[in-house]
Formats: sequence, C-alpha cells, structure tokens
Amino acid sequence: MKKYFVYLRVLRGKRRDGSFFRIELKEYEKMKIRSRVILLLATMLLTASCGYHFSGEGPGPRPGLRTVAIPVFENNTSEPDLGSIFAGALRREFITKGQLQVVPTEQAEAIFRGRITSIYSTAVAHREAEETIQNRLYVTLEIRCTDTRDGKVLWQDPQFTYYQVYLQNVDPNISFANRRATLDFLAQQMSIRIHDRFLSNF
Repeated sequence: MKKYFVYLRVLRGKRRDGSFFRIELKEYEKMKIRSRVILLLATMLLTASCGYHFSGEGPGPRPGLRTVAIPVFENNTSEPDLGSIFAGALRREFITKGQLQVVPTEQAEAIFRGRITSIYSTAVAHREAEETIQNRLYVTLEIRCTDTRDGKVLWQDPQFTYYQVYLQNVDPNISFANRRATLDFLAQQMSIRIHDRFLSNF
C-alpha cells in the first residue's frame, strides 16, 4: 500500500518495493479528477443496466394479435372531456407505431377499456405566501385490455398514475390553457407507456 506525505505543492510517497516517487500536486489533482470521472461513468452504466426499458416492440401478451379497439374511456372526475382526450391519445399512439391496427369495437380481437379515476393538483412553488406559481397535476387511470374471444384480461394496470408541473397565472384564462395543455401532455405520455408496456407484456 502506498503512503503519501504532502509538503506544500509536492506529493511524495513510498512504493511497496521501497523506492520513492514525487508528484507535483497539480498532476495529483488531475489524477483524482480522472478517477472520479471513471467511477461516475461506471456507476451510471451499472444503474442503466439495472433499469427497465420498454422498447414498444414485441408480440404482446397474445402473439398473433392484429387488431384492437379503443373506445372512449369512462371519466369519474369533474374534469370535462378526459375520457375522449386519453382514449384519443392512446389511439394515436397505436396508429403511429403501426404494429397493431385500430378498428371499431365490433371488428377488434382485443379491446382497451379505460377509466379516469382521479385528477388533482398540488402547489409546488410560491412567489408569495398566498400566491401559487406552479402546480403539479396528477392523473390516475385504470386501464385493461381484454380478449374479445373469451373476455380474458390480456393486460391491465388498475392504478396508473402520472403527473406534470404547469405554471399558474394571475390571468385565469392563461391558467386554464396551461392546465389543458398539461392534460394533453399527460395523455400522450401515459399512452406511450401503455403502448410500450403492452407490447413488452409488462
């Protein structure tokens, strides 16, 4: 094991074989930085290899499935049009990706049925004691896909929750527009994940 002795701007040490070495502190600092960078990269690679990644490709829970239907979702909240917004986003996701054909319910081999169970927001940033400038909007969706042949549930998530932060404005019209844009964003992001998880059978 190396022993280090620091004198002003020079680092001196003794090797295992008994010989001595001398390093300028500037060079020693570079060595420490390189070591930290290598350690950080190794940690990032390890973390990435342990995480889940859904490619959005695969046979899904029923190999050979070719057609799906996505009727308007139920909406158990007071927010208008959520059922249409979220079902429409999921339809677009399947149509865009193109692996499965979206058809009317009576022609489908499997049907996605969804229900918006809750929507709520919490303040996350304030300008003054009573003025909220950022809200976090949460949406929870119950989603399942059933086989039209026998009613078997092919895939489901009974409580899929996602959130996004949006800006609150003193003008209520702007705040409303920001909230609606955030709902569109949540519908899109949740649809991407539903599509990819379904085809990955996860």
